[in-house]
Amino acid sequence: MKLLLSAYACAPNRGSDHGVGWSWTTEAHRLGHEVWALVSPAHHDSITSACHDNPELSGIHWIFPEVRGWPLKPAIEPRWERTYNLLWQRAALRHARGLHRQVGFDAVHHITWGGIRAPTFLGSLGIPLIIGPIGGGETSPVSLRDGLGTRGRLVERIRDLSTATISINPLVRPGHKAAKTIFAHTADTKNLFSAPLRDKVVIFTPVSLSKRPPADTVHIRPGTARLLYAGRLLYWKGVHIALRAFAEVASRVPDAHFTIVGDGPERSRLEADASRYGVQGKVDFISRMPQDKLFELYGNHTIFLFPSLHDAGGMVVMEAMAHGMPVICLDLGGPRELVTPDCGVVVETKDHNTAEVAAAMAGQICRLLETPTELARLSAGALARAHEFVVTDRVREFYGIALKSVVKND
Repeated sequence: MKLLLSAYACAPNRGSDHGVGWSWTTEAHRLGHEVWALVSPAHHDSITSACHDNPELSGIHWIFPEVRGWPLKPAIEPRWERTYNLLWQRAALRHARGLHRQVGFDAVHHITWGGIRAPTFLGSLGIPLIIGPIGGGETSPVSLRDGLGTRGRLVERIRDLSTATISINPLVRPGHKAAKTIFAHTADTKNLFSAPLRDKVVIFTPVSLSKRPPADTVHIRPGTARLLYAGRLLYWKGVHIALRAFAEVASRVPDAHFTIVGDGPERSRLEADASRYGVQGKVDFISRMPQDKLFELYGNHTIFLFPSLHDAGGMVVMEAMAHGMPVICLDLGGPRELVTPDCGVVVETKDHNTAEVAAAMAGQICRLLETPTELARLSAGALARAHEFVVTDRVREFYGIALKSVVKND
């Protein structure tokens, strides 16, 4: 099939949308589709280098539309990126029209950005449009906003307003309406669509691993109490909840240790919290690190904590599982769909405030640390769960569903 991919964020050896754009574009090519990929010019050099190292990827037709008068430096995102992305989508449409006249595409797939607020104008090409998987409909419970700062609470209110008006947003609605099929990370996002559009929305998470983990990757060592978080330090990532939970754990498990990996505006607040709770000597703050170094940390820690308030996916959750780490998350967003009773614990948040959720998380951490057999069971279960999310299998399943729906609707 001749497939046009819109992957604004697409780069090798990156996480989040960039990783999804890269892995799904390259896997679509490996599945035998003839792929043309529209990508931000910021990633031209890294993609060219990767194709040089792996000639197989040169079979992909890479196109880098530019926004006139707004040049980008290699690997540097523009400061006003949402504005740039909007203008880039227009530039991508101009390129797509010319390409379609030459090639005659069978379908077009908008994959990144993968958010419900991200526009695409490619529905006007007159060929079947596939959108997603997209997230962004997830939201933080009002009861948990007591733990956010003033700015965080304000941003959440603004986000609530944006979420409530998605169905009438003039920038994104035309794309949603034109799409043959829309894939959503979670039911939260699916439910934001109006009833007529909701009928064509399929729930499907893009979270996946680049390769199948070894069958014997289980790293639970009796007697260790090393907790780990990895990700950006943003207010909605909920690290303040994990830190508060850890303070309670440390009072009951003297040798407990918590490693927090990542950068962001919340770091100073979290460091102050660690000092206020009296656990600063038991908490290590480590800046963002290369993926191979992070994988080493997965291997020598016991439990992975991911208390995000509205993450659509949670790639680090799957990475932790692939290293045999049980995961404790909240019953919010994408992580609750990834974590099952066989590989971790999902903490209930309904009508509970920050202190109550932190206490519940602390209780679950202590329970696992005090029950080595249960910890070992969840470790094995985490690895088994990770085997279900290998990118080759996920992309094949995705396009099987997507292209079947395109044919059915034609």
